[in-house]
Amino acid sequence: PLAATAKESVGARRKSGMPIAATTDSTATLNKLALATGGTEKSWYRCIFPFGIVALVIGIAATCITFTINGPQMDIAKVVSVATLIFGVSLLVAALVCWRAKREHVQQVRQRTCFVLRREKGR
Repeated sequence: PLAATAKESVGARRKSGMPIAATTDSTATLNKLALATGGTEKSWYRCIFPFGIVALVIGIAATCITFTINGPQMDIAKVVSVATLIFGVSLLVAALVCWRAKREHVQQVRQRTCFVLRREKGR
């Protein structure tokens, strides 16, 4: 009965002019996801930078709130807030390190291509 209703709804969509969702290949979906997150370009620092900013802001706010309020129940909250703060800072540091490494790599590639062009021009 379920398959029959699904076929009927697809037939109704075709008659009404509504688009039918096509099934996608999982590799195509993964490639689109990698492209959207910067994985294809090997620039995942662009992806973790916003998460680092968000975690840092949440960590700062939570740390300020939990250390302002004193009480025995706040001990776990203080640990979690400080851990969130440290996590945000570590994401930002990782993004900075990766960005600098990529920048140096691009500069090395440019120097190599410039050297090759000079060598070919001198011949």
